[in-house]
Amino acid sequence: MRKVILLIFCGIIIGLVISLGATEMIELTSGQEFCSSCHSMKEVALAYKEDVHGGSNKNGFSAKCADCHLPHDNVVHYVTAKAYTGAKDILGEILWADSFDWIDNLKHREDFTYTSGCLKCHDLSVIRYDIPKAYLAHKDFLSGKVPSCVKCHENVGHKHIKDFLAKKN
Repeated sequence: MRKVILLIFCGIIIGLVISLGATEMIELTSGQEFCSSCHSMKEVALAYKEDVHGGSNKNGFSAKCADCHLPHDNVVHYVTAKAYTGAKDILGEILWADSFDWIDNLKHREDFTYTSGCLKCHDLSVIRYDIPKAYLAHKDFLSGKVPSCVKCHENVGHKHIKDFLAKKN
């Protein structure tokens, strides 16, 4: 009986260590410092730093890359997308980053920016009565006619990104 209890206790400790380690790894690889460590992301990071979401605001708040570029609808989707995106980005950095058309890729922004990330911080449910102009501007989104935030907010998160990317080329 002691062996069973010891085995269960060890399993719990090992599970906790693995869970905490994975959580720490996910956190450390979710921000601008890590994401811009690849040479292909330098201009993207510069554009991010000039944006209100990158800290250029009166409060100094900075969203992490993962706040916008990973889904926040559930943990499984988040972790799965993080693993897939991370593997794809590593391969891309090695194999095709130097020949990639970054400016042309902006038209696919809805494929790598998640509205669930926007809604994590921006509560649009309060704008109807509190901010009527904002409600009118977001009416099509709230009704489902516009599927994502970046459909209208093209450069959100990366101020003047096309200018920075053009300098890269």
